[in-house]
Amino acid sequence: MKSLGFSAPLDKGEPSTAKRIRFARFEARSALPVSAACVVANGARETLSALLSVPVTLRLFEPAIPTPSGWRAILQDARCYRIRGSVADAAIVLRIRDAIAFAAALFGESRASEARSALSPIECELLDRMVNALSVNFAAICGSREGHAERVAEIGGFVTYFELSLEEPLNAHLGVALSREPLPETGSRIQLAQLAAVSLRARSSFELGTVEAASIAHLEAGAMLVIEAASLSRGRLTLEGQTLARGTCGVRNGRYTLAIDRIADAASVRGHGL
Repeated sequence: MKSLGFSAPLDKGEPSTAKRIRFARFEARSALPVSAACVVANGARETLSALLSVPVTLRLFEPAIPTPSGWRAILQDARCYRIRGSVADAAIVLRIRDAIAFAAALFGESRASEARSALSPIECELLDRMVNALSVNFAAICGSREGHAERVAEIGGFVTYFELSLEEPLNAHLGVALSREPLPETGSRIQLAQLAAVSLRARSSFELGTVEAASIAHLEAGAMLVIEAASLSRGRLTLEGQTLARGTCGVRNGRYTLAIDRIADAASVRGHGL
């Protein structure tokens, strides 16, 4: 979703009282509510606490839409699991360093060896079970789970991403991706009857013609301007600066009038925000 954002201040070295200029720009932001990601994070914390038999402390990084280069960095040498849901598909991303740390913690080791760069078959089986246990908590972002989490080689086409950063009892990250953005909720619509009592001021005018700027500067009270008959046929009925109708201006029964010849195109009026 494109949202209006502002760049960082340009004059960070200036005193705090100085004005800071920020440039407006449109940014891609995730429509996934942070509250839904919090539900996943809380469920994952409880599940991991039960699996590791110790309290778990983690931080949630809010949902974002990574750039193509960001996705490449996230998925480089990562172990990915796909969770198919009734609303969307989710994925769990474990980079190799984090996968080794989780495997060591599941075996009760306080710290994984930094020299390792691969997982044993037993560790892979243990990680698969951990991911299946975690996937139970994903209903808030992907709906009802359809089957178990499956190991996949890639998760191309996924859009949204957020991370759970574990701080205790181990230092590791658990990535969560979503195949598509949530659909925006449709709110109540304004009915035409609700606008029936709204009053709007319309204005009728016509083009008098062209006058040189020097002549306008010499106008005085009582000066006479010639109105040609052709000018009266260039009348306009406007509302908030937008033309509603065109016709001929005149006087009838002592009152100014506009005889409407044609109505403005409805699509044109809507295009101007009315």
